[in-house]
Amino acid sequence: MRTVLDIWRRIGTRLYLALFLAVALTLVSGAVGVFYFEQSGDLNHQAQSESVPALEASWAVAREAERLRSLGVELVAGSPSAAQSSGDAVAATLQRLESSLVAVNAVPSLSENAQVVSAAAYDVADIIDNLELARNSLAAANEDAAALEQRLATSASTVGESPAALSVLRQATQAEDEPALQRFLDEFVNLNALGIDRDVAELGGGEGVFFVRGQQLALDARIGELASSFDATGADLDGKVSALLDASSAHSSERLGLAVSSFDEGRTLLTAISVISMIIATLAAWVWVGNGMVRRLSRMSERMRGMAAGDLETPVPGVGRDEIGELADALEVFRAQALEVQRLNLVEMLYQELQETNDELKRTQARLVAQQKLAALGELVSGVAHEIRNPLNFVNNFSEGSLELYQELSEMLQNYRDKMSDADSALLDEISGELTNSLNRVLANGGRAMAIVERMRELGVVGGDPVPVDLNSLLRDSVQTGCSSFNAEWGDFFITPIFDLDESVGEVPLVERDFGEAIVSLVSNANYAMRLKRESEPKTYEPALTVSSRLVDNAVEVRVRDNGPGIAEDVLGHIFDPFFSTRDGASGAGLGLPIAADVARRLGGDLQVDTVHGEYAEFILTVPTAPATVPQP
Repeated sequence: MRTVLDIWRRIGTRLYLALFLAVALTLVSGAVGVFYFEQSGDLNHQAQSESVPALEASWAVAREAERLRSLGVELVAGSPSAAQSSGDAVAATLQRLESSLVAVNAVPSLSENAQVVSAAAYDVADIIDNLELARNSLAAANEDAAALEQRLATSASTVGESPAALSVLRQATQAEDEPALQRFLDEFVNLNALGIDRDVAELGGGEGVFFVRGQQLALDARIGELASSFDATGADLDGKVSALLDASSAHSSERLGLAVSSFDEGRTLLTAISVISMIIATLAAWVWVGNGMVRRLSRMSERMRGMAAGDLETPVPGVGRDEIGELADALEVFRAQALEVQRLNLVEMLYQELQETNDELKRTQARLVAQQKLAALGELVSGVAHEIRNPLNFVNNFSEGSLELYQELSEMLQNYRDKMSDADSALLDEISGELTNSLNRVLANGGRAMAIVERMRELGVVGGDPVPVDLNSLLRDSVQTGCSSFNAEWGDFFITPIFDLDESVGEVPLVERDFGEAIVSLVSNANYAMRLKRESEPKTYEPALTVSSRLVDNAVEVRVRDNGPGIAEDVLGHIFDPFFSTRDGASGAGLGLPIAADVARRLGGDLQVDTVHGEYAEFILTVPTAPATVPQP
């Protein structure tokens, strides 16, 4: 059972006593305050009846002015909702502002400020009206431009005689300024003089692409001028509103100053009571808080800072049998548990580091195994290719010779055609055509087989040591080469690639020939995929090839993206396998992607794919910006 001494030792007992004294002094102070506050209430009411309403009205004017500026800012930013409803909002805002200025005008010393603010607000409103008109005109011009772009897209699939003129019109829709638009207009006029399709000529003439784009550029310039004027006029409005607020505040302060003097007597008495309260609080703090709590809490705080610094080995000292002592005991339990958690965290951190090292080792081993497999396959394929090459040369040479001999034989038989019957002559023509076609097919497929053999010989072959090369320049040349080569092979498909290159990439250590061949393979695959999709969707599909480069940490990402049919899930896992190909017949050897992946690995990088079947495929080739130490097979 606790004694009176034990109860007195409790910190709570002492705090309750101090709280009682504080409440008593507060009641006394409250009684004094009520008396003097009631006495000064009449003076405050007199001050508030005139100056406070004017000050509140000034703040309302400031809010409406800010709302008016916000409407203008939204219009300057090009918000569609602001362009549709700003007129009514401006009128309503001006009406509220004028209503608020009525209360300000009631104070003679503030009347001039109110009139100046009103005039500035109407100036801002005029600019906002002009901005709304310009924005609406620009929206109409943009709709006309969208309609013309739709017609351009339709003409691209129906007009076959004017591709150059259509290209100029597409570029004109993206002209950045009037000189650029004029250059495109001159080029279009020259093409029109040489003769283009009438529908295409109408797209450029009259209220066509050049007229609408000119309207857009002019309206953009007009909006810029109005935006600058809005900024200056808005700043002037802000200054005049600030002057009104300052004048209203000064007037209010002057009136309220008369009422403040009524608080002097009450303040003096309350100060005396406060001084007495502070003396009592100081004594209580010195006797109870300082001696009984602070010093012991300081010892505990010092121990806690040591624990925060990592010293969990030193025990927490005992500081008494009251609440602080109980807190010290709880802190000691926490120290012991924290020491155990620290040991567990150290074990977990070591395990995580070991796991990361193990994962890196697995990636390195996988890269090494892939290179060893590719190198071994390259040696095997190189030998097989060498053995196949001679028979292929034999087939090609004798096919070509046989075709020449048969042509000579056919010319000789022509001399005896008049001695043949019509049936024999027709049979001769049929046999001649079939034999010629057969020999041409043998010769063509022999050439393709020889090309595949040459690619097989390159499998796993290292092209040399990396040297610093301007990656963007090499990338641009390789992409153009890939597109041109595909067009030369197929003849019915050519696309202009879209480049998005990071100019900060600069020079990167590369094997120029190997890297260029890898990019050509990726571009050729993209062209082939888009050509297939165009055959299946000839009217709605518009092929697009985008090539980009970006600096990411200490590496460069090169992305080749097409909007073709993408890659199916059942094919995705095999695309990097040598000799795996989705192309029909001899048009694909299945070596482009494995060689490209091998090039990336030899440079210390990687080749990955991101695809959605039916929408797009994007190959991401990553190479380091500094020479990498890559394990060689």
